[in-house]
Amino acid sequence: MTGIRDSYQSDLRRVDEILLQMCDLAEQSARGATAALVGTDVARAEQVIDLDRGMDMLHQGLENRLLRIMARWAPVAGDLRSLLAALRVGADLARMGGLARHVAELVRRRYPRCVAPGASRDLVREMGEVAVAQTAMTRDLLETQDVGLVGRMAAVDDRMDSLHRKLLATLIDPDWPHGVEPAVDLTLLGRFYERFGDHTVTIAHQVHFIVLGSLPEPRPRESIESPVMYRPVRQPVER
Repeated sequence: MTGIRDSYQSDLRRVDEILLQMCDLAEQSARGATAALVGTDVARAEQVIDLDRGMDMLHQGLENRLLRIMARWAPVAGDLRSLLAALRVGADLARMGGLARHVAELVRRRYPRCVAPGASRDLVREMGEVAVAQTAMTRDLLETQDVGLVGRMAAVDDRMDSLHRKLLATLIDPDWPHGVEPAVDLTLLGRFYERFGDHTVTIAHQVHFIVLGSLPEPRPRESIESPVMYRPVRQPVER
């Protein structure tokens, strides 16, 4: 009986390991996509596109493993709640990788023109920095299951939303000097980063559900004008 329980626990640990691997890839993708965007670096953009292929493979493996665990062990109560939440977290992480890939593909499509001309470059650079910080917080949350991070993650996402609004305001300004095509590209970029941040909040809610059995109370959304800094508790991942 002990051996069966050990095998089951080993399966659960492997699920956690895959989610952390996916989170690391999402962070690398956000960092790389932003660097490619700001530096008009098509080689870096190609690297991000390759990372997303790895993300898709991990996601497929995660889903297959979760289905096997549920079929083999028929988990109930807290274990079943954790496995169902892991399905959703995996899907959110995979989508984050896909959004970073969309940024990279736009860089590649417009090369050698910079997708973010003029003052818009600083805005998208900051959105990328916030996205990286959000992913670092997500990894720490998955690793520690410290629900105290959930509120902080929502606050950081407020910063992303604020930057998104500033970017849109820049694009509709009558004095916007860069034409229609860059405005359309930047509208897409802003949406990619804003959705990236939303997925981290969704993951935070799922972890809250795993730990406490309920979703967090809705909180009023605020515009945060000062930069949000976050230092992950883990050691930096070697790139």
